[in-house]
Amino acid sequence: MASKRGGLLTLKDMTAGSGCTPRTVRYYEREGLLQAARSSGGHRLFPPGELDRLNFILALREAGWSLEEITALLAVRDQTRPDHHACRQLAGMVSGHIAQLEQKISLLNRLRDDLLATREALAVCSECTVTPGKAVACQACTRLPELAALPQGFRNSWRGAEARSALPRPRSLHVVDR
Repeated sequence: MASKRGGLLTLKDMTAGSGCTPRTVRYYEREGLLQAARSSGGHRLFPPGELDRLNFILALREAGWSLEEITALLAVRDQTRPDHHACRQLAGMVSGHIAQLEQKISLLNRLRDDLLATREALAVCSECTVTPGKAVACQACTRLPELAALPQGFRNSWRGAEARSALPRPRSLHVVDR
C-alpha cells in the first residue's frame, strides 16, 4: 500500500487502509493523534506506522472511547517520567477500560440473545400475518408464551402497545452509568 514516496503513505493510502474519510484523517492529524510530513506540493505523507495507529484509534472510537481518553492513552509514555511511572499509569488506564469493555460486552451479549429470541418469536407471528387483511389477535395467541415471558425486544416492538399498558418494568438491558 505504500506510495512511491519512499515508503510513505498518502492521504488516499490512509483512507483506503482504514475505511475512514479524508476528513477523519485530517481531523486526527490536527488533534495531534497522527503525524504527517508534507511533500513539496503540500500533500500529506504518513509513515507506515501511522496507518496502524489510525486503525487503533478508529477501533477505540468504535468501542465508545472519547477523543480525550484516546489522546491520554497514546500520550502516557511521552508525558510521564520515569518510564516505570508511565508503565504503571498506562496499565491502570488499560485496566479501567477493560472493565468498561467487559460491561459493554455483557450488555451486547444480553441484547443479542434478546434479539435472537425476538426473531424466533417473529417467525411464529409471520405465520399468522401471512394473509393480508386478516385480523390478528396477538393477545389470544396460544403459540407463544404469555407477554411477560416473551423477549424484551419482542414485547417493546411487536407487542409494544400491549406491553406499555400491561407489564411492570422487567430487568433492563441497559448499563447503569458509572
